[in-house]
Parts: sequence; C-alpha cells; structure tokens
Amino acid sequence: MKDKSTKSNGKKPIFKKWWFWVIIVVILAAIFGNSGTNDSIKDETKDAINSTEQQATSDKFVEDVKTAISGAIDSDNEAITDIALKDKDLCVTVDLSKADSSPLTIEDLAISRTSSITDAILELTGYDSQWNTITVDFGDVGKVVCDKDSIKENEAGGRYFPSENFTLK
Repeated sequence: MKDKSTKSNGKKPIFKKWWFWVIIVVILAAIFGNSGTNDSIKDETKDAINSTEQQATSDKFVEDVKTAISGAIDSDNEAITDIALKDKDLCVTVDLSKADSSPLTIEDLAISRTSSITDAILELTGYDSQWNTITVDFGDVGKVVCDKDSIKENEAGGRYFPSENFTLK
C-alpha cells in the first residue's frame, strides 16, 4: 500500500484551474462595469434636484416681486397683468389703458411707474442672481428695459436705476 503522507495529492490548487480565472474576470468586469452607471445616475439625480431648486427659487422670486410691487401703482385705474421670469429677464406687464394720466402724459406716467416698480424690485437684494434685466412693458405705450449693470446707489445705500435710462421703446 502506498502511504498518502509521502505522496502529494493529484489535484491542482483552485487558483491554477482555468475556470476559476474565468469566474474572477467575469466578477471584476461586472464590478467595474456597473461603477460608471451609478455615477451617471447620481449626476442625473443632482441635475434634477438643482433644476427643481432653481425653479422653486424662481417661483419664490416672482411671488416676492408681486408682493413688493403691489403698492407701486394706482390699483383703481392701473393693473399689473403679468410678472414672468424667462432667461434671466424679469418682465412686468402693466395695463395703463384705464389710467388718468393728467396732468402728465401717458408716457410720463409710464416712466414714473417704471421708477416705482424697479425701486421696489431692487429692494429684493437676495434675488440679484436670478435676473440680468428688468423689462416693464406698458403695451401700446411702450416698454422700458433696465440692465443690472446700470444700477446706482444713493448716499443712504438704496439702489436705483437712473431715470435718464428710462426710455420707452
């Protein structure tokens, strides 16, 4: 009889078998192949969250503008018909069709309302990143476009647009 202790076992160790290495390669391919997919899902999720947050911030900005400018017009004969933020242009639409502008002209009244409306909006300093221009549209009378770069500050620290920039187009 042969002694087992003197003779080595005839089996190869598991790491020397071909099928062992095939399994390892498949497992590693699965691990590394899925790691990129997870990152893209995270990026898509972050983009969706950022888009939702920006939309919520934009909506809050428009609501705060509505509140801020509500006292800037004569509510009996004048009306703010729309406030919209699109491509960083805040557009405020004002209906002056029923307004009595005497002793001013309707154009002078529009310029006056532009000053009141933009002054109220400029008090909302927390939203400066939301807009680049403010357009106050008076329909047939014309519209005034105010660019963020033309903001001035008075001695008391209040911000305003210079009235010489208010031209109806």
